[in-house]
Amino acid sequence: MKIKTAILLLCFATASLIAGDNLLDSFNAKSDGKNITIEWKSADESSVSRYELERTNSANNFTYLTSQDAKGSYYSYKYVDEEAFMKDDNTGTQNKSIYTYRLKIVKKDNSVSYSNNVTVTHNVSGIRRTWGMIKEMFR
Repeated sequence: MKIKTAILLLCFATASLIAGDNLLDSFNAKSDGKNITIEWKSADESSVSRYELERTNSANNFTYLTSQDAKGSYYSYKYVDEEAFMKDDNTGTQNKSIYTYRLKIVKKDNSVSYSNNVTVTHNVSGIRRTWGMIKEMFR
């Protein structure tokens, strides 16, 4: 009987440890044809220092977009990526319309974990894309 109780306690302790590392309640991205909006909601932020949002349009090369300090458990965060259609992360030109985002979660002890990736298709009209490229030349 003591062995069964010990096994049950061990199972509950393991489940608690796994559940305790659940830092995000949700993470998603959507396109409105003009911008891409990335939203996430935290779960337990007691160990989180900040979130760093990263983007790629290739399989491996994520680039830093922005950083958000942790504001408190169950807080909702939002970032509008206004330049997704302007630049390719590798070459400086834009030819792709599928983007993948992830959160780099930096904890208070400086350890790092990553969220699941979210992918969004961003369809921008040719006129808007051309105008964006013209504006970029004068920056």
